Amino acid sequence: MKRPLTRTQAALRRRPVLTVTCAVLLPAVAATGAAEYTVRHHIQSRVAQAAPGLGDDVTVGVAGGSALWDLAHESIPRLDISSDDARVGRLSQVRVRARLDDVRLGGTTTVGGTHADVTVSTQSLAAAIRGAVPSVAVAAVTTDPAKGTVLADVGPGGLGRLTLRPVLADGKVTLAVDGLTLFGRSVPTDRLGIADGLGPQAGAPKEYPLGLAATSAEVRPDGLHVALTGGPSTLSDT
Repeated sequence: MKRPLTRTQAALRRRPVLTVTCAVLLPAVAATGAAEYTVRHHIQSRVAQAAPGLGDDVTVGVAGGSALWDLAHESIPRLDISSDDARVGRLSQVRVRARLDDVRLGGTTTVGGTHADVTVSTQSLAAAIRGAVPSVAVAAVTTDPAKGTVLADVGPGGLGRLTLRPVLADGKVTLAVDGLTLFGRSVPTDRLGIADGLGPQAGAPKEYPLGLAATSAEVRPDGLHVALTGGPSTLSDT
């Protein structure tokens, strides 16, 4: 009879110890969680300042670890960046998925390398054409992946067909005019005001953010897909 009683007394003695331990650990865990959130928000702010074109819904994730731990060591192996509301030149509502490698924190935040995949939907392309030529109605925009072109039905009733082709040069992508037809017949594009295609807007930055340069541009059924890579760069500390 003594053994059950001894076990009961031992269990009763452990309860205050467990209570005290929980009382100490829970606030510590909560404080760590709050600090982790603060650090992630700080990193996200740095990225947003360095690339404001990413939009308001940008999210930044620390791959495979704790942002608090990485901050303590002033080194983050990889950051994953996501936005569905980015703006690139004339193009808005652009989907961006990017990876920043070897991020070093300190007085100046540096990035060892960057890779980004950008998706420009047909809706975004239509909005860009409307913005470039407000006087021309754009009924719909589709793609022809086999020919690598973007097709826009323009003019009253969409009777005209504007054909654009992505051009990759000097690390940038522009949409060059490949032709304009009306009732199936070729017509000059001068009146549209985009004879040279859809290039950067006046006053736009000459370089992509984070040292990125386009390496490929591919027309797919859902729109234009662009891959970009960048070498060492810095994030704004302001």
